[in-house]
Amino acid sequence: MSYVGPPFAHDVFVSYSHGDFDGDGASPLKRWSQAFARELESELRVHPKFGRELTLFFDDHHLSGQGIDPMAGLTDQLREDIGNSALVTVLMSPHYLGSKWCTEEREWWQAAQSKRALTCEERLAVARIWPTTDAWPKGLVDERGEQLIGFCFYDRERAELRPQPFEWPEPDPSSKGPFRDTLLELVGWMWQKLEVLRERVEVRKVAANDVAKLAGDAQVIYLHGRIEQAKSWERANEALTQKGFTVFPGEPDQVDTDPKKHQENRQRRVEILSACDALLLLGSGDGRALDADLVVVGRQDRHSARAVSNRLLPCGLLDTIGAPIATPQRKTAARALQIDWIDSTQEPWTLGVHDWLRQKSTSISESP
Repeated sequence: MSYVGPPFAHDVFVSYSHGDFDGDGASPLKRWSQAFARELESELRVHPKFGRELTLFFDDHHLSGQGIDPMAGLTDQLREDIGNSALVTVLMSPHYLGSKWCTEEREWWQAAQSKRALTCEERLAVARIWPTTDAWPKGLVDERGEQLIGFCFYDRERAELRPQPFEWPEPDPSSKGPFRDTLLELVGWMWQKLEVLRERVEVRKVAANDVAKLAGDAQVIYLHGRIEQAKSWERANEALTQKGFTVFPGEPDQVDTDPKKHQENRQRRVEILSACDALLLLGSGDGRALDADLVVVGRQDRHSARAVSNRLLPCGLLDTIGAPIATPQRKTAARALQIDWIDSTQEPWTLGVHDWLRQKSTSISESP
């Protein structure tokens, strides 16, 4: 399990070329790259918050599940492992640019993120370990074709005479100087990106749960209506209940002029709202009262409930009157408050509520 969490099995995937021209598996570049991966993992794990949970994958990792399984197919393993990685660290070199494997790894990762509707931006770190002259491929350059800045692990001023990376032929825990300084800078940025991605994944998880509830058959609805609307509220409550909705509260809301009681009523409303799947405001012929409900209940109380539950709470207005209240100005104001207008002047209007909730679930699931 990674720190970021599902759908990611690994927090970091290290993609590099072995630079093995002779095919004997003894390339100096491979030796340096694998030592780099070990030092990167060691520094990432120092973090007191998520170091214990962090998982880093590279092909020769000694831990099971974080390296290649010698008894399984290589291509399928790499495709799955890199696709299930939150961040990718590319060890950039001429060998990397010329490697078919490295190209495919990067493309597999990008394709997997696209299927999850996740952007690849700011999730790919380039460690420049050797000077390059060839053009960098898409995904490693910005919209103007400029190379990603990345982190340089060789001496730029002496690159022509000494292109090898710092601590050649093999960095180890005692390595200091420019190698350690640059590594720590890379690690600091990766810590931040992992935290942001974890938060993003949590938000998507909550949204997915909300989508499932909205698309289901047992939604819990808060039906707001004033006490002077009691008869209309009771009819709406009965119609929604007969269609399988669970409706709260058990009676219309009181409108109290006493400031203390008014605040207590709002607190109770927010408490119940925070456990509901949707909010419906019952429209009435009193336009000013409706305006107040749109702003106070549909905006302020709804936002307070969302802050408590940390979940979505779609809101709709049940228009039981029609033209007298459905003015263009009021509809525009409702849209600005993200409150949908539901025509309930014609039977069976409850089907419109079902359709509305399905539409909300679809729009939420398709949002980035």
